[in-house]
Amino acid sequence: MEIADIENDVLCEKIINDINAVLTRDPDVTSFEIIPTLSYQNKSPVIHVEHNLGLESWCAKHVYDFSHKTILASKLSGSKYIYNDSLVKYLNCALLINPDVTTFWHIRRQLVEKNKLKIQKEFQFAALVLTKKPKASEAFAYRRWLYPFQSAESIDWSIEIGICDRCADKSLSNYHAWSHRQWVLERASHLLRSEILHTEKFIKKHISDYSCYHYRQFVLQTIFDICYYDKEQNEYNSLRDFINFYLVDGVSSVGEIIQTLLPNIDLNATNEDKLKCFLYCCNFAAYDIKFCDDLKNLFGFRESFENHRRASLRFIVENCMRFNSSVECYQQPPVSKLSKFDYSSNAFLMALKKSEGMLGEQHRKWCSLFLNFDYSDNSD
Repeated sequence: MEIADIENDVLCEKIINDINAVLTRDPDVTSFEIIPTLSYQNKSPVIHVEHNLGLESWCAKHVYDFSHKTILASKLSGSKYIYNDSLVKYLNCALLINPDVTTFWHIRRQLVEKNKLKIQKEFQFAALVLTKKPKASEAFAYRRWLYPFQSAESIDWSIEIGICDRCADKSLSNYHAWSHRQWVLERASHLLRSEILHTEKFIKKHISDYSCYHYRQFVLQTIFDICYYDKEQNEYNSLRDFINFYLVDGVSSVGEIIQTLLPNIDLNATNEDKLKCFLYCCNFAAYDIKFCDDLKNLFGFRESFENHRRASLRFIVENCMRFNSSVECYQQPPVSKLSKFDYSSNAFLMALKKSEGMLGEQHRKWCSLFLNFDYSDNSD
């Protein structure tokens, strides 16, 4: 080894020790960044200010290469590593600089299983990694892997939602953050109602990021699947206004809304909770249709507005068809039965079909394909 290489290794070791000292001394470090700098300036490249950790860019590659080399050198014959405290500091630096190395996360998993690392500290470290690279899929996967090691009573799912929110806000079209958020919601259904509010705020801030619209559709479908509804909600104003937009003879009461959407339903044979969930979810979807129209009026045409409006419209139409086609409303008929639905038996759907068909040839094609609207009759 040449003298220059030795000096480089000594310098890298010092920088790694400085980073490790910060992480040890300040357990509340909340962010990590690589700070652009042109060259070495005869001072420590590790910057620590108010719980924020930074590393000057000139040394990042050297530190990563040294950490990578040292971790691999700790590997014995076969697939085993020598597990000690020094290995952790190299893992920390390597993953902070480049969190996409699956092998390094796997080593951390083995350390957790051997009780060499504390669970809470690992959650904090994974969150720190995500501040630098909010699309780090391995960091999200590691967090999901850690959760079974915690007791149900100690889990605060809202913290996980907050991390997803920050990552999505920092890096748009963040598939990994929104997928992780779906995973959280599947285990924390009590957050459904608050997610309606949170996603609306996010959409207003990032109007063209369709990832959030898609997640909002997931929230709506999850609400419907678990038969959730707000027991204190007795009015469905968005759904009422949506119906009245298409019909000459308007509706006002909940009973009239039900009769308009589901003219053939037998209320005595209908599951009450499912019916209330249907109204609650359709009101949600109707609100989003108006929401997209309002955004379009403010910002002009966006593909995200159009796609989300169509998804909301499809939800209402398909579930009206299902309720009207089912012997019992909570039994979903096969798609083949929906495709043969007789629209003439539902004045509201006929009016909606006619009105939507006036929005252009492309939209008519979409309605034909996804809503089974037949526009072959020119009278429609």
